[in-house]
Amino acid sequence: MYWRRRLTRLEIALYAALVGIVAAVFLERLLTYMELAERTAMEITVDRINSALRLRLAGDMLEGRLIDVPAALDRNPFELARMAPANFHRQLDGSSIGDLERGYWVFDRQRRELVYLPRLHRRLQTDDPDDAVRFHLIPGMGTTYVLVPASKYSWNWTF
Repeated sequence: MYWRRRLTRLEIALYAALVGIVAAVFLERLLTYMELAERTAMEITVDRINSALRLRLAGDMLEGRLIDVPAALDRNPFELARMAPANFHRQLDGSSIGDLERGYWVFDRQRRELVYLPRLHRRLQTDDPDDAVRFHLIPGMGTTYVLVPASKYSWNWTF
């Protein structure tokens, strides 16, 4: 009969507080790992673009096609690589990046930059006022070009 007594208000409050603290810690960790996954997906996409660009350049060289690097630097990297992720939104023509949906890639034609708009950006530090990460093509050695960050950014992690 000891365990059949009713809980006091103090016990209920303590249990509720304990469950609330555990839930808050769990949700904060969940958001941290979701943001880490988003950053990783962004970096993998950039690596895939660079790999596809190198493969396309190698194919063009093998087939003897002339490579026009200056003209390529003005084009959309997804178009050059002949690939686009599912979250490639569109090409941006002068509208504000802050108005667009987060979690998508866009190509800014005016600045000739590939822009990623992260959905979760609590730990992102960038110079961009819209918390966007920007990339652009630069010429490499010889007849190559590579996608690199247009400005410094960092995603700091403390676990």
